[in-house]
Amino acid sequence: MKITFENKILFGFIVNLLVVIALVWSYTTRIKNQGNDNLNQMLDWAIGFLFLLSIVLLSVVYIIIRTQLRVKNISQKLLFENQQLLQSIIDNASSLIFIKRINGEYLLINKQFASLYQVNSSTIIGKTDADFLAPELAYANRNSDMEVVKALKEIKIEETVEQEDGEHTYLAIKFPLYDSTGRIYAIGSIATDITERKKLEESLASSDKLFNMSTEMMLIATLEKFIKVNPATSKILGYSETELLNQPFLNFVHPEDKNNTKQEVTKLKGGDITTQFKNRYICKDGSTKWLQWSTSPDTSTGLLYAVAQDITALIELENEQKNTINQLYENEEKLRIILENINEGILVANTDKKTILANTMANELFGIEEDEKISPNLINHFELYYPDERTIFPSQNLPMERALLGEETNDIDLVLWNPNTQEKRRLLISGKPLIDQDNKVVAAIITLKDISQYKQLEAELKETESKYRQLIGFKKGEEKGKEE
Repeated sequence: MKITFENKILFGFIVNLLVVIALVWSYTTRIKNQGNDNLNQMLDWAIGFLFLLSIVLLSVVYIIIRTQLRVKNISQKLLFENQQLLQSIIDNASSLIFIKRINGEYLLINKQFASLYQVNSSTIIGKTDADFLAPELAYANRNSDMEVVKALKEIKIEETVEQEDGEHTYLAIKFPLYDSTGRIYAIGSIATDITERKKLEESLASSDKLFNMSTEMMLIATLEKFIKVNPATSKILGYSETELLNQPFLNFVHPEDKNNTKQEVTKLKGGDITTQFKNRYICKDGSTKWLQWSTSPDTSTGLLYAVAQDITALIELENEQKNTINQLYENEEKLRIILENINEGILVANTDKKTILANTMANELFGIEEDEKISPNLINHFELYYPDERTIFPSQNLPMERALLGEETNDIDLVLWNPNTQEKRRLLISGKPLIDQDNKVVAAIITLKDISQYKQLEAELKETESKYRQLIGFKKGEEKGKEE
């Protein structure tokens, strides 16, 4: 059994006391028995032995005390060094650290705590929260400290502290400290600033909410498999989340698109960002859907962050538009062939009174090859007259103007005089509005029929007929005279 320092001192004191008592008894007995030489001789030896033993015992006690004092000094020095080391460690920690007595008095704080609350680490010892904090904050701290005392175990508490740059959130771990008897005598606390982490958690929570609420496909994947998908992915493709996560994503890709998908994954592996990559996926019901991907790789983790849109309807619409455009082109070519083979001039003008189509006959009539240079307003090219060739025809009554107002006209007889070429033409002009599905005029079609030759032939025919009639009438009159 190990003997304590106190027991060693007590044992030495008792032994030395007994030796002193024996020495006093021996000396007293020798004085009383002066005549007994033998006894005196024995007592002299006993006195000498006891005196020597006392010296030895005192020396041993001195050595023990000296040794214990040296050990104590060494222990105190080590304790001081350890305290300095502990203080250095906690001062260089980024967390707020303190130790309080149960009554709330501070025993230890670190540099960060002192800096935050603008207190001195030496003067705060023995003080409580009420000495330097606002009453409501001091009260809250005291209550949380007492929770540790009640629980007799560590607890975690989130605390908010108002600082110069705004409100900060700390996660405080408070724990009880016990003395050698097993009784709680103090409370320790380590508080870490989790403000940025809280913001990140809130941001991640918002991201998860957006992730789950998005109507577009959102996925996180490795280079081979999906590791997280949002509900929209399952809804669009028809597979459950488990089905999508338990096999390589290439298994869902249309066979004809697997090679270009592998090539795109290789680019992503090299750190390239994918935008507007299109491929087809096979849905659970066997249908095919076109997806357009935007993917960003994280080279540090090897993860791919992707957003995909279902563009099946858009692709189908594009295909329909292409077919429609092809059909329109074919119809336009057919229409152009028909227009070019019509013996009448055709003009098509929009509501801005700009020519958008003219056939060859119209180009020849106006003497202009470029359609867009032809003005549908005839007065910009000709002088207009009624058939009497003297009365000016009003421009507001032209078929183009009336067609753009929604009125249809047929065979307006006009004489066109070209001041540049000094040529005169006789035309029959008709106009018809083009109406859209909302019953609005979107364009006007004008037909120009050159009847100059017909009118000339008609005049020549009348002149010939008049000559023949005169000739026939003269012969009949001559024959009647002879008969008489």
